Formats: sequence, structure tokens, C-alpha cells
Amino acid sequence: MEKLIERGLLFDQYGGLLGDKNKRIYEAAAVDDMSLAEIAEEMGISRQAVSDTLNRTDNKLRGYEKELQLIEKSRRIREHLDDMRDILDRSDEGHRDSESVKKMHDLIDSIEEEL
Repeated sequence: MEKLIERGLLFDQYGGLLGDKNKRIYEAAAVDDMSLAEIAEEMGISRQAVSDTLNRTDNKLRGYEKELQLIEKSRRIREHLDDMRDILDRSDEGHRDSESVKKMHDLIDSIEEEL
């Protein structure tokens, strides 16, 4: 399951950088959770070709993440936003209805949507 989650994250972040065939194969594995045999049958190629393509693509996408760290940066930003929300909630417990508190929560939500 962990590999599927990693592939999904990598595909979401860097899938647009893949060629069409590699993208279709990787998406079938990462998003659609198809087996090697299912992908091979759908694509008209061997299971070994699917496996090789997935391994090469995994390495390529992990390399992008190693260099760019976009997934890791996004994770850290989300953690900071959660911390900000917690601090805001604790500091203004008596003033939750204030306009400035609502604006801060809206800004945090907007940033999270952008990620």
C-alpha cells in the first residue's frame, strides 16, 4: 500500500513530465491500481515491459523529487498551516466570530487549496 501512495504522490506532482506511453502505464499502476498483467493486456505489451517501464519511471520520478523536493516542501507547508490554525484557534478562543479570525482561516484554507 505504501508504494501505491508514493506512486500516487509522485504521479500527481511530476506525471506531467512523462511521455504519453510511460504516463499511461504509470497512471494505470499508480492511480487505477491495475496489476502488471492488466496493464500489459490493455497496452498490448509484456508484463516484463510493464515492470521495466514502472521501475524506470519510479526511478525518474524519485530523481525529480530528490532534486526538486516539491512533495516534501508541500508536506512541510501543510504542517505549518496546521500549526498556524491551531495557534489561531488557541489564541482567539473567545473571539472566534471576529472578522480577522475568519479572514485568517480563509487565507489558510486558500493556501491549502493551492497546494
